[in-house]
Amino acid sequence: MNRLDRTEQRIVGVLIEKQLSVPDSYPLSENALVDGCNQKSNRDPAMELATFQVGGALMALQEKGFVAKVEGGGRVARYRHLVVDKLGVDAKDLPVLAELLLRGPQAPGALKPRVARMGLSASPEMLEAVLHRLAQHAPPLVELLPLRPRERDRRWRHLLGDAEAAQTTPVAAVDSVGAALPTPAPSPAPRDALLEVRVAALEQRVAALQELVQQLKPRGENG
Repeated sequence: MNRLDRTEQRIVGVLIEKQLSVPDSYPLSENALVDGCNQKSNRDPAMELATFQVGGALMALQEKGFVAKVEGGGRVARYRHLVVDKLGVDAKDLPVLAELLLRGPQAPGALKPRVARMGLSASPEMLEAVLHRLAQHAPPLVELLPLRPRERDRRWRHLLGDAEAAQTTPVAAVDSVGAALPTPAPSPAPRDALLEVRVAALEQRVAALQELVQQLKPRGENG
C-alpha cells in the first residue's frame, strides 16, 4: 500500500469529508481543496498549503490510485477520492478514516460527535467495532496507541501515513474476535529520580577534581 505524506493525507480526508457532509459541492476543484485543507475548524494541525503544494499532491495521489480527476465537468478540473476501491473498505468506514486523517489520533468517544456530521450516527461501542475491523484489515489501516498521562481512553491512529508520522509506539494487537490485547509500555523514570542521579554524578566529579587539585599542590601549601 502506498503511504501518504501529510499534504496527501489532508487532501484525502477533505475529499471524504466534503463528499459526506456537503455532497452538492463534490467532486472538488483544486481551489476548493486548498480552502478545505487550510480550514481552521475540524483540523489538527492547522495547515497553510499553497495552491502549488495541493496541485503537486493531487498528481501524486492520482499516481498512487487514491484520487481521480473527473472528466467532462466543465473547464475547471474536479477531483474525487477512490478510497473504497483503493483500500477495499466499506463506505460506512469512511467517516472514521476521514476524521483520523483530518484530526489525528482520537478515542471513540471523541470520534462520536465528529463522525455524526458526516452522517454516521454510532455509539462509542459501535465505533470501537469499526476501528477493530480496520485494525484487522490486510494490511491494517489503524492501530491503538498507548494511554498517555491524564488520558482516560486510548486513542486510535490511521496507518496511511509515512514512517515519520508514527510518533508513538502502538501497544495493542487485535485478536481474531476483535479484542484488544494491550502490551504494557515501559514507564519513564520520574523526573525527581533522574535529577537525583545527575546531582549525585556531579557531586562525585567535583569530589574527584578536588582530590586531584590537592594532589597537585606543593606540599607546603596543603592544609
